[in-house]
Amino acid sequence: MRTITLFDTSAASDNLGDQIIVEAVRDVIDEVLPDAYVYTVATHEYITGASKKLLKASDFSIVAGTNILASNMEARTLWKLLPWDAFAIGHAVLLGCGWLNYMNPPNAYSRWLLNRILSAKHLHATRDDYTKEKLAGIGRQTANTSCPTMWRLTEAHCAEIPVKQAGAAVITLTHYLGKPEIDRTFVELVKRHYGQVYFWSQQCEDMEYFESLSVPGYRVVKPSLRGFDELLEGTDIDFIGTRLHGGIRAMQKKRRALILAVDNRATEISKGTQLPITRRDDFAYMESWITNPQPTRIVLPQAEIDRWKAQFK
Repeated sequence: MRTITLFDTSAASDNLGDQIIVEAVRDVIDEVLPDAYVYTVATHEYITGASKKLLKASDFSIVAGTNILASNMEARTLWKLLPWDAFAIGHAVLLGCGWLNYMNPPNAYSRWLLNRILSAKHLHATRDDYTKEKLAGIGRQTANTSCPTMWRLTEAHCAEIPVKQAGAAVITLTHYLGKPEIDRTFVELVKRHYGQVYFWSQQCEDMEYFESLSVPGYRVVKPSLRGFDELLEGTDIDFIGTRLHGGIRAMQKKRRALILAVDNRATEISKGTQLPITRRDDFAYMESWITNPQPTRIVLPQAEIDRWKAQFK
């Protein structure tokens, strides 16, 4: 029996989007490694002694995709690693991971660390070409597979997503990237076009930020992934918002979605995949998307996805 360790980005996380990612990653693991015994360790807190034992007992590990990589791994990063942790891993395989922001090439410490912890024998799946190029620069085999949360957004699946405007809309905002004047205008625009508007907090602080905009007349969705799913499954509704994985979740549930790009994640993933995005201040495009019927067409890098999966057969 093969044993693997999953670096779980939803553990010790305050972002419900991580749950969406890890759910998709677990589905992939069930498909390509159906007989493997899966240990789990956290990425959002430093590796404990118990976690190191699991890693050393594993044939290899898989890192659940998120913006977990950076050019300065010693500074603010979502993967909590200390220098000596590099000697406890050595066999990590990336699945849909991305670079934290647009950055300079990795510094010397980051190159050393990533070379130590990332498997030299495996193909690593990145979520975009930007991350692929960064990893290629340190000598790792990479494939741009997009985010694993999108792998089931096939042509047949997208054909079942409505083309026309729904009766209601659910919106999201990102508290740590807030631009109050632009965000208020966005919310007011959505209210003009929909009979009912809902707000979902992907992070707890999103609700406080949204309330600070003082735009009345909305309903609050239960602040959980289950609450969001119940809304998407039981309501004729469109998604418009800044939360990337909130939008992808809506498409998974066969709802129209427009993601407002506020950082490099949605922008880079959309290149080549046609993920529906726009700038958060492009109000003319938002209105056009809301009112003009248009199908959802996701272009998946299927050959690269299949190549990453095939290495485990």
